Amino acid sequence: MLLRAARRMAIILGTITAATVAVSVVIGLLVGSSLARAVSVGLYGAGVALLAGCFVVGARGPLRGVNRTGETVPVFGARRVRRATGQERSDSVHTALFLFALGLVLLVVAALIDPAHQAF
Repeated sequence: MLLRAARRMAIILGTITAATVAVSVVIGLLVGSSLARAVSVGLYGAGVALLAGCFVVGARGPLRGVNRTGETVPVFGARRVRRATGQERSDSVHTALFLFALGLVLLVVAALIDPAHQAF
């Protein structure tokens, strides 16, 4: 089970990294920046976005909105509210931790390849 989870995490990280690098290279070529700098700035941006997502998901409150048909909706504009189940709160915490780990990995990779700030 842990091997499958590690495989899924590696696929997610690889996909995010590859997409970020591709977009960063295109933008870097358009503005005339060096590729290493463009990729590092793109990875910094993606890492920061994941850390912001970590905060948003992790700061979700204990209430969930419910509409007329009983489906879960955002609290604002909901017909009524209910307390989140333990599983929903646990899922929020695990998602926040996952986003935090991915964000940190991208920031570390960006710092290692950033030509403006050499690590060693």
